[in-house]
Amino acid sequence: MFDWIVGLVEQGGYVGIALLMLAENLFPPIPSELIMPLAGFSAAQGKLNVVLVVLSGTIGSVLGALAWYYVGRWLGPDRLRRFAARHGRWLTLSPTEVDRDRAAFARWGAPAVFTGRLVPAVRTLISVPAAGFPVPKAPRP
Repeated sequence: MFDWIVGLVEQGGYVGIALLMLAENLFPPIPSELIMPLAGFSAAQGKLNVVLVVLSGTIGSVLGALAWYYVGRWLGPDRLRRFAARHGRWLTLSPTEVDRDRAAFARWGAPAVFTGRLVPAVRTLISVPAAGFPVPKAPRP
């Protein structure tokens, strides 16, 4: 996988970086911890512009997170609860856990998203509850 990532960064340039970061957000086994340092190394050698490397990595990452966000919007808490009732044993997820997680996300939504984006396996899926479990608006004073 390392050689494939190196080849895509070297041959694909900025588009390759954006596509790799998009894929990293869609499929967790692809590590951004490899992609961006390699892209940064290429920028340090003068092969790529560091600002464009950061911009292309950001664009790819945001597009991948948006894809999971819209899955969460489409799924929603009610559909997820029904899915967990029918097929939850495959995901080790029950409707009760969906309700518990929804309550926890209502309380810790923004910090959960921030922290979740920093954890490699969690960053891929944290966008689903961010969209599917909307945080209630705070009352105005």
